[in-house]
Amino acid sequence: MPYESEKIKSRVFYYLCMVLAGCILANVVLRCDRDLQAFILPFTDSSQLAGISVQKTMLYVFLQRVKQMVIIYLLYKVFPAKAVFSIGLSVLLFLFGFVISCQMFYLGISGVWFLLLCLFPHYFIYVGMLYYLAVEVRKTGEDKMRKRMAVLVLIMTFFVGILSEGILSKFFLKNFLQYIGM
Repeated sequence: MPYESEKIKSRVFYYLCMVLAGCILANVVLRCDRDLQAFILPFTDSSQLAGISVQKTMLYVFLQRVKQMVIIYLLYKVFPAKAVFSIGLSVLLFLFGFVISCQMFYLGISGVWFLLLCLFPHYFIYVGMLYYLAVEVRKTGEDKMRKRMAVLVLIMTFFVGILSEGILSKFFLKNFLQYIGM
């Protein structure tokens, strides 16, 4: 078990390095006088998001996430599950670091808090779902009951993520924007 502990620590360190690499690249590109405003999430979008009905938001989120899940499922079928999860999470964390740096450069610390507010809590749910999918793909063999249970858990987690993205994110934006300096 000591080996497993070290393995987890090195994996966490690697993922933190990916965030740092994204931050460094964004700062280098920004210092070269490149316009990266396409990578920021402006505050004006929050008022538009808060004004859209829950049904429209849920439908939009559902369609976007279904497309993403189909692509991820196909990747899990073609490539090893562990590799898909590791590469996918590495890319997401690299982009997260890149976007955090852009938010900080253009909008200050309130822009960073705004981005984190927009990502909470549904991205934690989706990353957990991808991890569960990576673990279960390795474990399921020909056991039909285990496959059905894994599919049921994934579907429930998927819908919880969509509900949290459609309802809780709007709630957080409406109620907490005033506290982040906007």
